[in-house]
Order: sequence, then structure tokens, then C-alpha cells
Amino acid sequence: MKRWSKWNVACCILVLTAGLGLADSGESDPPVADADETAAAAEEARVKKIKMYARNWSWTPDEIRVKKGTRLSLDFVSEDANHAFELKAYKIKVNLPQDKRGQVEFVADKVGTFRWRCSRPCGNGCAKMTGKLVVAE
Repeated sequence: MKRWSKWNVACCILVLTAGLGLADSGESDPPVADADETAAAAEEARVKKIKMYARNWSWTPDEIRVKKGTRLSLDFVSEDANHAFELKAYKIKVNLPQDKRGQVEFVADKVGTFRWRCSRPCGNGCAKMTGKLVVAE
């Protein structure tokens, strides 16, 4: 029978102690996300939320740039009069009563530059109330 040296015994004790420490650490596997939760979180991350202001015969912002496939959520505030947001290329029209909020959500699925305008006659500056959506590949 082969004799164990102090070195061999020390190495065995070290390995056993390390193994017991890991097994007894109380740590569990990281939580696994449910597939539906992951898909919902990914969908939420792809939504681009933009606050739009209608005031003084202009839109703020007056230009939005996104990539094709982006889901846009536009939250409107009309501060000075009744307005209406119209984006004909996407068949969107939202009436905006003064001091009220409006909202629309859609997918920018067409590449190009698309103009929007205030489609409600609201005074002499209404014709200047335009903006553009730029959708790139």
C-alpha cells in the first residue's frame, strides 16, 4: 500500500472542503424568465414613445425618424386650441381638443418620408402646422 504524503492529504482536504463549500452555498440557479414575459418585455422595448405638442401653429417635435418596423406611440397635448393630427399615409387622424390628451399607436412599416398636418381649421396659421415621419430601412 502506498503511503500518503502530507502534500497529498492537504490537497485532498482542500478539494473536499472547496466542493462542500460550493454545494452548501445556498445559491440556486438564476430564475428563468417565462417565454411570454420575455416576448412582452421585448415588445415593450421596441415601442418608441413620443410626446407631441400642438401649439402656436406648430408641432413639437416636427420630425420623427425611426427604422422600419418600429412601433410608435404618440401622446398628444393640444395647448392653445382644438387641433387634429392627420398622417394620411398611415390612415391616422386624431382629434385633439384644447387642454386634452390624445394617443395613437402604430407600426412604421413603410419606408419613406410621410408628412403630417393639422387637419382641423384652427386659425390663420393652420396651414403651417406640418411635420414629417421619416422611416428608414
